[in-house]
Amino acid sequence: MAPTLLRALLIAAVVWLTGGAAQAQTLGSRATGLGGAFVAVADDSTAVYWNPAGLATASYASFVFDLGAESQEPSAGPRAGGPGRRTTVRFLGVGTPPLGLAFYRLTSVVAQGDVSASAVQPDPNRQEGRRSIGVLRTTQIGANLLQSLGEGLVVGATVKLVRGAAGEASVAAPDWDGVWEAGEGLDVERQTRADVDLGVMWSLNRVRVGLAVRNLTEPEFGSAAAPVRLARHARAGLAWGLDWPGRTPLVVAVDADLTEVADVGGPRRDVAGGLETWWLGERLGVRAGARASTLGAARPVGAVGASWAVRAGVYVDAHLVRGRDGVTGWGVAGRLAY
Repeated sequence: MAPTLLRALLIAAVVWLTGGAAQAQTLGSRATGLGGAFVAVADDSTAVYWNPAGLATASYASFVFDLGAESQEPSAGPRAGGPGRRTTVRFLGVGTPPLGLAFYRLTSVVAQGDVSASAVQPDPNRQEGRRSIGVLRTTQIGANLLQSLGEGLVVGATVKLVRGAAGEASVAAPDWDGVWEAGEGLDVERQTRADVDLGVMWSLNRVRVGLAVRNLTEPEFGSAAAPVRLARHARAGLAWGLDWPGRTPLVVAVDADLTEVADVGGPRRDVAGGLETWWLGERLGVRAGARASTLGAARPVGAVGASWAVRAGVYVDAHLVRGRDGVTGWGVAGRLAY
């Protein structure tokens, strides 16, 4: 991509960097295991999502297949019986320093109502046995392009086609599992939109500074009367690695949202931090991280993760998430990096 076009996208991102709600998303087992502090790390093909400029300092070739889910099911405390959400992720990506390609699907279901108090066998004809749900399902195909703007400074863009579907329904469900099953199976009209993500990465020896802005065009899906918008989301990151470029035996990273992210417990603007280290001759990687909101209640969420090197350049990743208000999550991934 021509430098002038990438500079224009960067200027547009700064101009459009305003507050607003964005759909909460979890993608990548390594990134989530670091508490979501990945904008300045972004050293595998998930950089197509986390920070398009990250591929400039990633492995020569990277392949990631990732599955994951995160749920919020309030069943105790002040929010018992409150609204809940579930996000599922499917990601397939390949990347090299000049180019990255990714195909990923994100499905978010938000439910209102007191599921924990519903009858065991609700009558679908009775209003009190039904729950209101909203669904946003996006399938995205993205191509990543890079341009160096000077020593250590790279800007990247992910140009995407987004196949989205959004809708609402009232469903009968005795528990959260029933709600999520009904939401993920809801038949809603699909629409296709074009969109762009933008990233900047500055690297100096062991330090990286990153900035990512997703959903620049804020595509809308659903009916014209009540559209669902993928709001613009900006996030900055700072990372320190013991031996970059390439796999480093120690990484410490911090991220901060610059715009709000929608959440069933109220808008969030998160600060996240994480640490990754490698053991047993760099065959076993362990990581941990946490995030908390700087808006309203902190609502902290913690994560742990691990990677095992099956052979040189071939890894299996996994993570678990736990947090306030019934937040749980998991993810597994297969990853190649050479």
